Amino acid sequence: MAKIIVVANGKGGTGKSTLCIHIANYLTSLGKPVAVLDADEGQTIMKMRAVELKGKQDAAVPWPVWKATENGMSFMEKAKSMGDCYVLVDCPGTLNDNLLPYFQSADAIVIPFKFNDVVIMRTMDFMKVLQMSNIKAKQLYLPNYIDIRVKYPNEEPIKDMFRRNGGAVLPRIKQSVVIERVSTMRPIDDLQRGLLENMIDGILNVVGVVD
Repeated sequence: MAKIIVVANGKGGTGKSTLCIHIANYLTSLGKPVAVLDADEGQTIMKMRAVELKGKQDAAVPWPVWKATENGMSFMEKAKSMGDCYVLVDCPGTLNDNLLPYFQSADAIVIPFKFNDVVIMRTMDFMKVLQMSNIKAKQLYLPNYIDIRVKYPNEEPIKDMFRRNGGAVLPRIKQSVVIERVSTMRPIDDLQRGLLENMIDGILNVVGVVD
């Protein structure tokens, strides 16, 4: 059965689409079968793939990307029956009822955030929505785009709050042009692998490894 990893937060600008692409590229580099569902209203991943394929339609793609359908539950039932693979779902920075099937079907929800008051407030709102919706998926909070030169006074209290509410906190991703450089076609490079491997190991420890 497929492992469903949803990348979501009720706040835009936390790096969800970039993160989703990096995870897909990393898992592909391990020889794992991967598919990406673009549920973002802006269709960022779909558009990036189209741009990268322009003029080279016969190029081999490392992983397929699908556009979300209105019947999310039907789609997720189909995804679950795909066999041993990872299905990554890139969600928008908004909340609506159409997203519930993805949350309900997920094995893990990766929630990127920054130590910024507005982002933290919206992330807490998202956490409450998941709790009120009785979502069973493991919530994995990811400090993303972190400036390692800065001391964030609210860092440990925020992490503790997420843990007290049943979540786990993944190893942080530091702010870097290496992470901002992203492609739906090019393989992950060694620098990106070094920055991402601990975080992705944390996800795989929760959802399990497929053959």
